[in-house]
Amino acid sequence: MPEIEVLVSEQCGSSGNVIAYGRRGHNQIAPILQTTPLWVALRSLVGFFRELLLPHGYPDSVSPDYLQYQVWDTAQAFCSTITGAFTTRAVLKGVGVGDAKANALSAAITWILKDGTGMVGRIIFAWWKGNNLDSDCKKWRLFADILNDLAMIFELFVPWFQGYSMQILCTTSAMKSIVGVAGGATRASITHHQAVRDNMAEISAKDGSQETVVNLVASALSIYLLQMFSGNVAEWSFIAALIILHLTFNYLAVKSLIFDTFNDQRMALVLKTYFNVGTVLNPVKVNKNETVILGFGLKVKKFCGFKIIVGESIRNVLKKYTWADFTQILSVYKDRNYFLLVDLEKRKLYVSMLRGETVEEMVAAYFHATCLAVATSIYNGIGLDIYSKRQLRHPTPITRINTFMKSYERAAHTSNIPFNHLMDLNDFVKQEYAMFETALHINGEWRCDWESDFKKDR
Repeated sequence: MPEIEVLVSEQCGSSGNVIAYGRRGHNQIAPILQTTPLWVALRSLVGFFRELLLPHGYPDSVSPDYLQYQVWDTAQAFCSTITGAFTTRAVLKGVGVGDAKANALSAAITWILKDGTGMVGRIIFAWWKGNNLDSDCKKWRLFADILNDLAMIFELFVPWFQGYSMQILCTTSAMKSIVGVAGGATRASITHHQAVRDNMAEISAKDGSQETVVNLVASALSIYLLQMFSGNVAEWSFIAALIILHLTFNYLAVKSLIFDTFNDQRMALVLKTYFNVGTVLNPVKVNKNETVILGFGLKVKKFCGFKIIVGESIRNVLKKYTWADFTQILSVYKDRNYFLLVDLEKRKLYVSMLRGETVEEMVAAYFHATCLAVATSIYNGIGLDIYSKRQLRHPTPITRINTFMKSYERAAHTSNIPFNHLMDLNDFVKQEYAMFETALHINGEWRCDWESDFKKDR
């Protein structure tokens, strides 16, 4: 066969099939088969499943951590579906399915109360913790899966406690309602992170397709497993193994996520490293060090002595300031888009932002608040590990703050830094933040500025 000259070739994304076109016949353009028909058919089949289950343009259209997260998420969904089949059998048995003596009305009432409890639980949890689900989505996603497994364990005991089936099912329904809210909200946050081309809807749809395929396969397999295991030690051992695998896969899934946006813990990790050694950790290292267990993780108070609070009412802390003091504080921050209030008694530092703030301004305010917290601790002789003797031998931001504060006498009793000193500290922090901001953009690869929908109202 004569060699056909390739005129043009095309490829969908960086991993799609390459299709070459050349001249054929007198004046025609046709695709060139550069491999055997069998290999072409196999590649076409792979391409079909790629289009069926993966976002268009994969892998360029998603975040770099997409594949690793989806693999672990798929594995955990497989385990959860099979475990759910065993719990469904236990629940149906517990409410009397298959028992001639069972009361259908009693079972119906139990089911209605169970669903009602779940509805109330969803409303209450969304009100209680809804504003924390975005910033700590890793923790809440893992927590949701732990709670889901705990609920399924309770349901497995329903046949042994049929007299308390209503109470158990209402409790597990409330637990699963929390799982539904937390899982759905955190999945949306993760999808937003994965959608690097503003393709959230498609990624969400394809995630649903992946989960459906996994559920179909797991459900088909569970039919065989339900017949194989029936109320013996082997069944409980198998379920225990599934739960352990489910939690392990979930942990690996959330740990594989590399967020390049700040939350409290990631900001604390970056700031602590920066103050100690003068460099900014990149997102990969910070996410690796980030704790994903709810209730744990580095808090900024641990190294600066104060809990930094952003966006909460300043009503209570204002009671500790006179009118003259507060007006002086406002004058100190007159050229800023925020002001800071220190509550020495409760070791809290409030950050109040100007309406229409940008993300970059929030980062600057948080950095300033951390510097003020450290400076206030030094001024009052409060011991902090961050400026230990070992660190003082190195020219780092914390040593510069310590040197700066040495020019002022320490307070004889616990008190805020005087206003004239605050003015000097402002200038010092301005220089420090300029270096920190440069390190963020050059070394950190952090996203800390984008177009805001809010306009400043001054």
